[in-house]
Amino acid sequence: METQIVISEEVVGKFIMMFEDVRATQFAIGDLLNQVIGLYDNKKSQVISYLAGKLNISASTLYDYSRVSELWTPELREIYQSLDWTIYRNTNPNDPEDRALLDLCIDEGWNATRLKQAKYPETEQDLTLKLLAFCNRLKTSDFPRLKEIGELIQSLLEVDKELA
Repeated sequence: METQIVISEEVVGKFIMMFEDVRATQFAIGDLLNQVIGLYDNKKSQVISYLAGKLNISASTLYDYSRVSELWTPELREIYQSLDWTIYRNTNPNDPEDRALLDLCIDEGWNATRLKQAKYPETEQDLTLKLLAFCNRLKTSDFPRLKEIGELIQSLLEVDKELA
């Protein structure tokens, strides 16, 4: 029989504070990134490419920080505080269906995995879930063609589901 591990509340509290700091830093990066993009006449792809190279970080990570900070205004961050970054990244606070899920995240203490299961109940396989999340990112892109591609892929997935 395995021994139950118990970690002191002090240590758990330190982890909580550190994760809150990480989340605040991710928003701060996104906010600053959006300010810099604004300084360069909204040439988002050029600013992000430049910074990605200088910072040795993935451009997609910077795009995520920018997108999430745009969607999640400081007022919305205050309403829906202390959630996992992945929950912020996978929800749109301006979408009523996502707002209902966000309320459940808070009320029932959901983690990001539970949110994804509720948001995409039709997906059983990780590949399909990742593809749907990718479609959502494409659909919120600044580039009209990428938005169209995201909508097309999502509609194809829905047709496939109906045929199954």
